[in-house]
Amino acid sequence: MKKVFNLLLIYVAICLNSKANAQDFTERNKQILEIADKINEYYVFEDVANQLTEKLKSEIALKTFDNLTDAEFAKSLSKYLTKNGNDLHFNVLYRPGKEEEKAVDEKELLKKYDAINKQWNYGFEKVMRLDGNIGYIEYTGFPEGNKSAEQILVATMNFVSNTNALIIDLRNNRGGDGKMVRLFLSYFFNERTKLSEVYTRYNHKTEEKYTFKKVNGKKYLNKPVYLLVNNYTISAAEALAYNLQQNKIAKVIGDKTYGAANPVKVFFIGKKYQLFIPISVEKNAVTKTNWEHTGINVDEKVNAEKALIKAQIIALENLLKSNTITELTESETKEKILKLEKQL
Repeated sequence: MKKVFNLLLIYVAICLNSKANAQDFTERNKQILEIADKINEYYVFEDVANQLTEKLKSEIALKTFDNLTDAEFAKSLSKYLTKNGNDLHFNVLYRPGKEEEKAVDEKELLKKYDAINKQWNYGFEKVMRLDGNIGYIEYTGFPEGNKSAEQILVATMNFVSNTNALIIDLRNNRGGDGKMVRLFLSYFFNERTKLSEVYTRYNHKTEEKYTFKKVNGKKYLNKPVYLLVNNYTISAAEALAYNLQQNKIAKVIGDKTYGAANPVKVFFIGKKYQLFIPISVEKNAVTKTNWEHTGINVDEKVNAEKALIKAQIIALENLLKSNTITELTESETKEKILKLEKQL
């Protein structure tokens, strides 16, 4: 009797487990359908949206994502969407509980994010003066372009304002807020300048993006600027580099960038996931195109780990050619260049 009872327990356990799995898969299917519908409605390229939607829905019958954990599902689906949608800005993140943020007052939510950004000094990791009076800014991300972030930007640009050349390090900068990009760019243009046009499919709107007419710090004009990039320079970071490069303001040094240009919108799926969908296409005012898929072609290709060394060499050589006065004598500058070249 004891054996029968044990077998009965095992049988019940198997049934309950099967029922739980079935419920999980049903929930997963609902999530897939919701994601497919969001892509169909919002993705910027309608033909791709239709094809990707149908393909994604077909995966339900194939049970492609059934046996994955929530975290594995997010990671797998991200790869699936970027590959089949041929767009590097597609992304799915496993963020349980983030759905609840929608119900939070927007001002409170912004305060929460601002507190986090403050911990990272709003992306400004290092600001210093290098030999030859060359400014250096290591910038790791673009937070919301609010008053606090702008104050740090003002302080940064004021600090480097007296330098003879400027290096902005965008290696591993994965992007962020578009307004912060325009605030930063505005320091390098003498007057209000059109940057791009942005078309959004779901509302059929086209918006023109300009630099800001005024900034609260000192502008950095008519002096050499060098941008350091690598394969993890993404999105907003690429926008900063691309705009300065195409307007003949800066030289880009390092490896080709990631190649994600299309602006995105975030959707909450099933109280577990954040879905990033490219909703717009942005075209540069100079080139009438962007860096989507291709990344930014660098002006000086070098192993990204050596990009700072290369940038210093180029900057010092140009300072010599232009007879720019620095704290170094001509012989000291040449000696510095030789030392740097040995490190390449």
